[in-house]
Amino acid sequence: MSASTKGLSRRDFLRSSAAASAVPVLGQVATTVVHAQEPVTIRLTAWGNPTEYEARLATNALFEESQDNIKVEFIHIPDSYSTKLQTMLAGGDYPDVMYIGNGWTVPFVSRGQLEPLDSYIERDMFDTDDIFQANLDLYQVDGVQYGFPLDAPNQQIFYNVSWFEEKGVPRPSSDWEDESWNWDTFLEAALALTDRDNNLWGFQVKNGFRPWWIWVTANGGSFYNEDFTACVLNEPAAVEAFEFLASLIHEHQVAPPIDVASEMGAWNIFEAGVVAMDTFWPAMGRMRNNIGDKFAWDVAPHPAGAAGKSTAGGGSGQAISAFSEQKDSAWEFLRFMASTAGVEVWTDIMGIVPPLQSVAASDVFLKPGEPPEHISVFTDGAPYLRPDPRHATFAQASSIAVSELDRLWIGQAGAQEVADSLVAQINDLL
Repeated sequence: MSASTKGLSRRDFLRSSAAASAVPVLGQVATTVVHAQEPVTIRLTAWGNPTEYEARLATNALFEESQDNIKVEFIHIPDSYSTKLQTMLAGGDYPDVMYIGNGWTVPFVSRGQLEPLDSYIERDMFDTDDIFQANLDLYQVDGVQYGFPLDAPNQQIFYNVSWFEEKGVPRPSSDWEDESWNWDTFLEAALALTDRDNNLWGFQVKNGFRPWWIWVTANGGSFYNEDFTACVLNEPAAVEAFEFLASLIHEHQVAPPIDVASEMGAWNIFEAGVVAMDTFWPAMGRMRNNIGDKFAWDVAPHPAGAAGKSTAGGGSGQAISAFSEQKDSAWEFLRFMASTAGVEVWTDIMGIVPPLQSVAASDVFLKPGEPPEHISVFTDGAPYLRPDPRHATFAQASSIAVSELDRLWIGQAGAQEVADSLVAQINDLL
């Protein structure tokens, strides 16, 4: 929390932030002002765990307090969000503002579902200079802005400091330029940390796209070729990364079998103290709440591969539906959520990497005295981000890849066989 908000209750903080963020609109004719005073309700769709739900309620309330006439109807879709959102859109049940993953920008634009924002930005002279450019660009297609980032995360290694110290294992370097933390030293650490007799593991191999995408890009691999005419996940750089991850489960046995991790709760076993290292997005708020004082923890970059260090992610954002009948009001909400007031509250509750450089450099994000000690790993890692491939069929393609790779993780097939199979299926989409 920044110095100006210390000692305030959350309610007082919301009120003070709302007052600070209420900006008068100048230069509009009287008829526009009269129209703007008519009560309006905008519909917002979003997914979210309990922490995200809390952040949504707080920022929605803060926005409403900054407005005389706009209310937010929050449509919470906690699971199967993408499928349910597309069903809503196909059925003519149009939200005004949509929470979207950054990788959805291209397919949504290709279907004509997102409202271009450039005219609104120009009209209101909305300054985007404080937004991390790499994350702002994720919501552009052919130079047109279609959304704003709500966060700017990248996935890193979360590790149990207490466990490392107990085993006498050197902690991984937090320096992105220090390549002594590489695949070899990572494996050495994982072996030293693993206690199979007590079902305690050095690392967890997650079967989602981004956790393995980091390893592929660190080894110099790609998803598509340069002109997006073919998938290249069966080329040596990618296959070697798949083989390395599979070896952590089957050969070296420093990671629990996928089914065992799933049964224990793959997204919870680091917090439970079952794995010493895990790939995670920067859910610092969640980690602080769930770990408490059970053990000390910190973060470090993913280890360097043949092509150096890499990270995946890019986060999520918000966009206006092209079919909205309340686009001006939706724009007010969108720009509020990209303002300092909105971003500070979201960051304070979520513990996520904020999309604004000024907030990322503030105590609202850094939280001195609270873990992780090396929280700057996330902001320092921005130049190493390898975002999701931007192609209209990527959502389907990544689903195919994730499904096929399950055969490798459970030991049913080898890396090259699986890679050839998934590439053939993805190329059919192209």
